[in-house]
Amino acid sequence: MYDDVGASPGGKGRRSSLRELLGAVAAGVAAGVLGTLLHGQLFSVGGVIIPLGAVGALVLAGSLFLLCGLWARNIIMTAVAGAVAYGVVAALSTSSKTLILTGSSEAAPGPALAGNLWLFGVLVVTLAAVAIGAVVLRPRGRGPRSRRSVRR
Repeated sequence: MYDDVGASPGGKGRRSSLRELLGAVAAGVAAGVLGTLLHGQLFSVGGVIIPLGAVGALVLAGSLFLLCGLWARNIIMTAVAGAVAYGVVAALSTSSKTLILTGSSEAAPGPALAGNLWLFGVLVVTLAAVAIGAVVLRPRGRGPRSRRSVRR
C-alpha cells in the first residue's frame, strides 16, 4: 500500500526537493514584501489607532507559510518560508528608506506599533504555522497501537 507521502510504485519520489525549496523561498519573499507593503495600514476608531494592516500582513504571511509546507508535505519548508520572510523583513527594516518603523515613537505611535507587530509577529506566525503544519501532516494509523482490536 502506498500513500501520497511515500514513494510511488514506479520508484519515483513525490516531488523534487529543489522544487519544494524554491517554493518555500518564493513564499517567504512574497510574504516579506507584500506584508511590508500592507502592514502600515492604520485605522482610527474614536481616537484609538488600530494596526489592522499589520494583522492582515501576519494572517497573509502565516497562510503562505502553512500553504507552502502543506504543498510540499514537509514541515521544514514551512520554517524555511518563515525564515526567508523574516530575512526579507529584517533587510527592509534596516534600509536607508525605512519601510518599517520600529522601536517606540512619540511622534508616530501607530506606525511604530504596526512596525513592531509586523517585525516580531513574523516569528510568532512562523512558529504557529509550523505547529499547525506538524499536526496536519502527522502520520495517522501507523504503529502497533493503531489497531482497533488486539490479539489475545
